[in-house]
Amino acid sequence: MPIPIYSIKDLKFSQSGNEIFIKQFDIHRGACYVFEGKIGSGKTTLLDILYSRKKINNGKIQFEQKLINSYSKKEYQNQIAIVPQKFSPPWGSVENYILKTIKKYSHIKNVNKHFDSIVNKMKLSLLLKRKMKTLTPGEIRWVVLAAQIASDTKVLFIDEYELHLGKDEINILNNILYRKINYDGITVITSTHNRTFLSKLASVIITLDKGRIIALRSFSKRKDNKKKHKK
Repeated sequence: MPIPIYSIKDLKFSQSGNEIFIKQFDIHRGACYVFEGKIGSGKTTLLDILYSRKKINNGKIQFEQKLINSYSKKEYQNQIAIVPQKFSPPWGSVENYILKTIKKYSHIKNVNKHFDSIVNKMKLSLLLKRKMKTLTPGEIRWVVLAAQIASDTKVLFIDEYELHLGKDEINILNNILYRKINYDGITVITSTHNRTFLSKLASVIITLDKGRIIALRSFSKRKDNKKKHKK
C-alpha cells in the first residue's frame, strides 16, 4: 500500500470558535484533495493546520512519515507552496515577484526555465512589468497562482480554488494542474464552495461540517495516466 504524504491521526484543534476533529485521514501523492463545506465548516482552518500556520491542540500530523513539528520552518516550506485567500501584494513588479518566489525553493535549478514556462501557460506577458500593487484582485490571484505553481513543490495548497477567477481562467488552471498532478506527481490540496469547478480534477472530495468529515467521495484515475512521481 502506498505511503501517504500526509497522515492525520486524532487531530483536535479549537481556537476562537474554529474547530477541527479528525480521527484518521491520509493524503496520498499525485492526487487532488478537495475540501468542501458551508461557510465556517473548517476548510480554511484545516488548510492552515496542514501548512503549519496553526498549531494543533492534540493529535499528530505526519508529512513524509515525520511529524510536521519536527521539521524546521525553512525545511518544511521548501516542500510546499501556498495560495491563501488573503494576500497583500508586495512592492515591485509582477516579474520580480514571480522570480523571487521561484528562487526561494532550493530544488529549482533553472529559475528562468520555470519562469518562462508558467508565463507562457498562464498568458502573463502583458502583466510582467506592472506593479503588484496596481493589479486587480483577479490579476493578483492569477499571478500568485502562477508563482506557486512554477515553484514545482511536492504539495500545492490553494484556499478557495475559484476565488476571483472566471470560467476561462479556471479552465486554464484545471489543465495545468491536471498535468502537474498526473504526470509530475504533485499533490494538490484545495478548498471550494463549488466542487463543480473541480469535477475533472478531484481525486477525493471531502465534505466538512463543524470541523468534522461527514462525507468522502473518491474518484478513480484514468487508466491512460502515466505518472512521473517526484523523487
